[in-house]
Parts: sequence; C-alpha cells; structure tokens
Amino acid sequence: MRKILTLAAAALMLACCTTNNTSNTTGNRCVRPLPAGYSVDSLTDCTVPAQFTVADFDWTAGTLTMTVYSEDLYDAADISQLKAGDTIIYQGRTIVVAQVADMESGFKIINGGIEEGGAELQAGDGGTYRGTQLDDHSVYTTLGKATVPVAANLVVIDCGVEPTDPVDTIRTDARGYLQKLGQRDGFNELNTQVLIENGKVTQIARRWIP
Repeated sequence: MRKILTLAAAALMLACCTTNNTSNTTGNRCVRPLPAGYSVDSLTDCTVPAQFTVADFDWTAGTLTMTVYSEDLYDAADISQLKAGDTIIYQGRTIVVAQVADMESGFKIINGGIEEGGAELQAGDGGTYRGTQLDDHSVYTTLGKATVPVAANLVVIDCGVEPTDPVDTIRTDARGYLQKLGQRDGFNELNTQVLIENGKVTQIARRWIP
C-alpha cells in the first residue's frame, strides 16, 4: 500500500510540472527551465548551442546537420522563491526541494548540490539563474536535429588545443580549415555556439573547455 501511495505522489508531482511554474493544490510550486526562444523546426535568426562533426557538413548541398540544444535558464524570481515542498526540473529530472542554501558566490544549492543528487544554480544575466553541472558547465536540453544551409562567407572562431593557445578566426576557406581538424573535428553543446542569420549558418564559435 505504501508503494502505491509513493507512486501516486510521484505521478502527482510530475503532473504539476507539465506546464511552467504552476502550483498544485497544496500551494507547492513547480519550476521548469525557461523556453528556449527558438524552435528546432524554424531556425531563422538565433544563436544555438549545437553538437556535430565535420562529417555532418554536406558541402555539395551547402548544409550542416546538427543536434540543437537550449541552455537551461530559470527565472530569477521563481528561483528566489523556492521553498521546501516545491519541485524543480533539473537535468530532465523532477527534484522535490528539501532545502535551499544561498552561497556568497551567487549559487543556489538545492538539496546539498549535484554530488548529493540535488541541483546547483548560478545567478546570471537578464534576471536568470543558470543550471550548472560538474566543471561549472551549463545544463542543456536537447531540442532535436536540424539541417540548416551554410552561408558562403561562413566564419569559424576556434580555440586551440591548449587553454593558452590563441583563438583563430577563419574568414576565408572555412571548409578547408574544418576538413583539416583531424581529431579535433568534434563540436558539442558545451563549447560550441552556432550563429544563424536569415536562416543560414554564418558563424561557428568554439571555446576551450576542460
């Protein structure tokens, strides 16, 4: 009987999180990441975290097929009001809040943090908190795959192998540069931002990460 009640409670908490920042009958709130602000089915003018390899370019068709992500950002007002009994969607999981600790660094530590099965959120720009994971990387949600035309004047801004290496900005023959990357031909959502303007990929920027 206790197992049935536990499952029912879990189902109720999940149901309360089907829409953003709702309250259930007990007054507890459910906080989800903010909407991405763009759709994987209609990428026109936006900058998106993305994952792909050089093999995902179709140079004949002039396209790039990539997996598109959104960074998990939360409304600062919602996070500041979190209390025991509320729930938060973090890394795709529904976490029931037991405790919230405010750190001088600007972090909100929920249920003891990542290593204890909780969450860690960092105050960011524009009235938001950023979901973080180990090594201070952001948390991302997968939106799906998209094939987007690549502009003829594609610019690649790329980090070096080592953190102290200078950043390269390739404004001509981006294709040639990409095809010579060898073992470094993988780009992922943690380090790569793809700029799309007028429906075409105009810039790929990769930063060094540990």
